Amino acid sequence: MLAYNKELLANSFLVSEAKNLYKMKFISKSQLADIATQLPLLQSNRNILVRIGFFLLGCFLFSSVMGSVIMLFMPLLENNYKVMVYFYALIGLVGTEFLAAKKYHKHGLDDAFILSMQGAFYAAIGISFEDSLLVFMAMVVLGLVCCIRYVHTLSALISCIGLVGLLFNLITEQHLMATLFLPFVGFLLAIGIYFVYRKLHLNPKNYLYTNALLVTKVFGLVLGYFSLNYMVVRELSQSLMNITVEEGADIPLAFLFYGLTFLVPLFYIGYSIYTKDRMMLIVGILTLGYSFFTIRYYYQLMPLEIALLLGGIVLFAIVFAAIRLLKDKETGVTFKPDRSADTNLILNAQALLVNAQVDVKPVAGQENMPFGGGGFSGGGAGETY
Repeated sequence: MLAYNKELLANSFLVSEAKNLYKMKFISKSQLADIATQLPLLQSNRNILVRIGFFLLGCFLFSSVMGSVIMLFMPLLENNYKVMVYFYALIGLVGTEFLAAKKYHKHGLDDAFILSMQGAFYAAIGISFEDSLLVFMAMVVLGLVCCIRYVHTLSALISCIGLVGLLFNLITEQHLMATLFLPFVGFLLAIGIYFVYRKLHLNPKNYLYTNALLVTKVFGLVLGYFSLNYMVVRELSQSLMNITVEEGADIPLAFLFYGLTFLVPLFYIGYSIYTKDRMMLIVGILTLGYSFFTIRYYYQLMPLEIALLLGGIVLFAIVFAAIRLLKDKETGVTFKPDRSADTNLILNAQALLVNAQVDVKPVAGQENMPFGGGGFSGGGAGETY
């Protein structure tokens, strides 16, 4: 099923881990060079900017090939745009397989052809059948296949988006169940996605899909929060259920969504500290901030300056308590310096600030041997002899 040699993929994973170990100063530069030179590798780009550049180049290449082929076969197609879009997807598939055969992985060119192929295929299905349900089903299946075959991280995200769109379409368009249950079904789907991540992550055979599983995990956490967020539920209730929220009134089960808007991020934060999960902690902090924005968007409980002051006090208390709790931890979420972080930038910034505060004044030179006036072995005529 894999489009690449599994040994080459494993070597790329080992070199990537070796670079992380070198960054954390566990191995020397010579050891890293020995590992990188002894192992045969796939052609990839670790620098994200270079990868983006090759991605744009790949998009231009795909469009050029697509335009040239269409110009050649235009008389045969007779302006049948549906067949043309399928032909675009076929060009993307051929280009993707060609780059995989040439050992391009995480390079930028392969990303361009993989995503272009999927986009053309989804567009072809949408144009042919004019049914969003089939498009979402294609996103789930094709995104999962591309993720597994090409070890492509963004394809896992596409598959997750297609799964959510499929569920949304089944409830709102196909009327599988009452729209009232949509937030709770979305939350259950998020729990299912997270448990699938846990199951696959614990299996050491899936180490090649570490990044794809991480994206799936973050997607599940974000989906779980926004499924029960008061703002999302209220806006969807007004647009899908035609509920008009008048002054002094509220949506059904509003008290439940008020509480869950804050309880879900707090659970993320508490559980992440307990399990030492940094990514969940980041998601919890960001979603908690959005929870405060959600309530303030609808209810102005106090002036902005008072809210900022109280928010600062609360954040200071939380940070102080977290420092006291984590200061003796050595692994996971801890207050200790992170070895994977680049501390050189911090040290350089500190030195720059210290030098900027130092008032350096030029020191005037002292003349220990004054000349003139006859004071040094007849150096000049004075009034004394």
